[in-house]
Amino acid sequence: MPYKVEEGAVERAKYRAKMAVREAAHPVERRWFGAQWRWATAVAAVAIVVVGVIGFVKYYDEIIKPLSPMEELIAEMQCASDDVISEWAVDTCYYLEDDSSL
Repeated sequence: MPYKVEEGAVERAKYRAKMAVREAAHPVERRWFGAQWRWATAVAAVAIVVVGVIGFVKYYDEIIKPLSPMEELIAEMQCASDDVISEWAVDTCYYLEDDSSL
């Protein structure tokens, strides 16, 4: 034989073909899986919508309403370290004509 065929491969192929014919002959058994798939898809879609709505409500101000430059500066100053704030205060004393100061 020119092809190397494993022992029992022909019997396994016959069995798989037989099972495929049986499955095609009785498609009613597959409906349950299709219904489960549809329910799983619907539940996943609802979960995505719920998470999206919660995320939108939580971050509404950041998404819709942009911060004014003064609000951005205040937000940056609240999370800045003391060294950065002291250097910024010294710089504003030296450069009073700078537009970025309070």
